[in-house]
Amino acid sequence: MLETLRVQEFALISELEIDFRAGFNVITGETGAGKSILLAALQLILGGRASSDVVRQGAERASVEAIFRLVRPAPRLRALLEEHDLALEDDALIIRRAVNADGRSKAFVSGVVVPAGVLAAIGDELVDLHGQHEHQSLLKTDRQLALLDAYGQLESLVEEVARQVQALRALEHEIHALENDDRERARHIEFLRFEVNEIDEAAFTIEEAESLHDRLQRVTHAESIAEGAQEAYLALYENESGSSIDLLDRAIRALDHIQQHDTQLRDAVVLLSEARNTIDAVAADLRQYTEGLEVDPEEIETLNRRLTLFQLLKRKYGATMADILAYRDKAEAELSQFDNRDERLQTLRTERERCLAQVMERAEALSAKREKAGAKLEKAVTAALQDLEMKGAQFEVERTRQELNSTGVDRIAFMLAANRGEAMKPLKQVASGGEISRIMLAIKTVFASADRIPTLIFDEIDTGVGGAVARKLAVKLGGLAHSHQVICISHIPQVAAVADTHFTVRKVLHQKRTITQVARVEGEARIEEIARLLDGTVSRVSTDHARSLLDERGAIA
Repeated sequence: MLETLRVQEFALISELEIDFRAGFNVITGETGAGKSILLAALQLILGGRASSDVVRQGAERASVEAIFRLVRPAPRLRALLEEHDLALEDDALIIRRAVNADGRSKAFVSGVVVPAGVLAAIGDELVDLHGQHEHQSLLKTDRQLALLDAYGQLESLVEEVARQVQALRALEHEIHALENDDRERARHIEFLRFEVNEIDEAAFTIEEAESLHDRLQRVTHAESIAEGAQEAYLALYENESGSSIDLLDRAIRALDHIQQHDTQLRDAVVLLSEARNTIDAVAADLRQYTEGLEVDPEEIETLNRRLTLFQLLKRKYGATMADILAYRDKAEAELSQFDNRDERLQTLRTERERCLAQVMERAEALSAKREKAGAKLEKAVTAALQDLEMKGAQFEVERTRQELNSTGVDRIAFMLAANRGEAMKPLKQVASGGEISRIMLAIKTVFASADRIPTLIFDEIDTGVGGAVARKLAVKLGGLAHSHQVICISHIPQVAAVADTHFTVRKVLHQKRTITQVARVEGEARIEEIARLLDGTVSRVSTDHARSLLDERGAIA
């Protein structure tokens, strides 16, 4: 519901804040007091066209802010907010729009800047504004179909058809892709075959590729490696001028002699003995390593060729051998799919026929249910129209066949003949102003439980209405307020008396400038406002009449 509306520097409004309530809200006021300005502010916050004309004279910018309290947002609204990464804060959606004096405007939803088109789409899910305004969901054919489905409790079947159509379209897309393999595709496949063959012929394993560089380094420098190892061996074991082993033996013998007289150096002897054993083992390893080294020119050439080939594969297919093999497996899978193309096509075509038969069966079932729901809806809306003294009015749900899509095979249009003898026309073309408001009210009362838009605003609903029709209008508005928040701009005392919350709009002179003010009226102030609506004056007769209307409120609502 619309909880709060704040308006600043907008037309004749300097600054005002209205706290609307759940149920039925009515706004009254003398002609020219500024009710249309409030509607213009609402239209702006719902995504209407911005113009510098709305900026109050002398101000830099006009600003409108609305707070919507949404405990359980409708699915369409929730999807819109998620699509644009917009979030509620404590169940509140805050929308603000500013218009500069040069006509430029900026819109914010939950503190995020959004384009006017996104704002309008969100606005369509928050408010239906009935009268000479754009925000009337019932005039949009896609919404008419959704409302019929909701009225007939067909939404689960609609979702089932949508899922099946999505699956069918996925099959058709894959079939189309396979059927339209052209020369470019054939060239691509041949190139993949070449690449797979190139990788396979190289016959690298991950282990070989990882050790290739080290092996090449070893055989290329085998001679210098052997010389270094031999030099180390001689220094440890066979140096004529005294090897490490000889020197250690000499030291151990000297310490053994000392131990005969003093045992304090026993640990030193142990350590030297361990060092001798270590050197002895290292010398043996060096001897074995040196004997195994061979300088093989052919092996060097082979390793160089393999390393060059590996570098080529890395440049083409991946940074490591694992990457190269992964690329090869992916290419082979694509080749396999292409080679099995005919078999795959036949499988897909069979599956498509099965899926098409299944979805058409459900779509036809949905169409039949829509026909029944449409007939029921026609009777209900026609009766509601006639109850509002539109005796010649007839409502019709026109259903035409269309190609299968996510909503089924039906195209729906709400048609209406406002007067006896007139041809049926689309709802949008039938009437305007107060008449269209009454038509919308009649339809909305029928759709009360199916309509997910939380706030309904009626403008000019009482144009040319009085007497018994006025009372019926009040009854229907009061009933509609049980399932929606209703805001009605009215001149009818019967309607004003039924409302749960009553606001008045008036012009006042402030600092030599005319401004519009809005206030909630209760008690005697409300009685006097309803009395003014009755005969233009506040007299004993009109106030008594106003009290009686308010006393009847419970019975009417």
